[in-house]
Amino acid sequence: MNIIVTGADGFIGSHLTEMLVAQGYQVKALSQYNSFNSWGWLEEIECKDKIEVLTGDIRDPHYCKSITRDVDIVFHLAALIAIPYSYVAPDSYVDTNIKGTLNICQAAKENGNIRVLHTS
Repeated sequence: MNIIVTGADGFIGSHLTEMLVAQGYQVKALSQYNSFNSWGWLEEIECKDKIEVLTGDIRDPHYCKSITRDVDIVFHLAALIAIPYSYVAPDSYVDTNIKGTLNICQAAKENGNIRVLHTS
């Protein structure tokens, strides 16, 4: 079974990725692109050689469609956090947390019978 974990560079996403690999799943781990090419918490996991790390942005619907091809399940954990900053830059949070989630769901629908598990 092929799985993609969005938000895999976060604390929970990285541990979920480790658990899925330990259970024998093929895992693609999505890390938000940044200019430092940092994989966040994924840098610390022991199974880095057993996953495919993707860097990109769920705000891009075309990218979402491309990464969900040939995937059976999407564990969708990608989101902006830090509530105080959401009061300063609410559009960023709407674009990522709402529109980004919509992009993942639409991509899963368009690419076939892909299950999406969303956390909040």
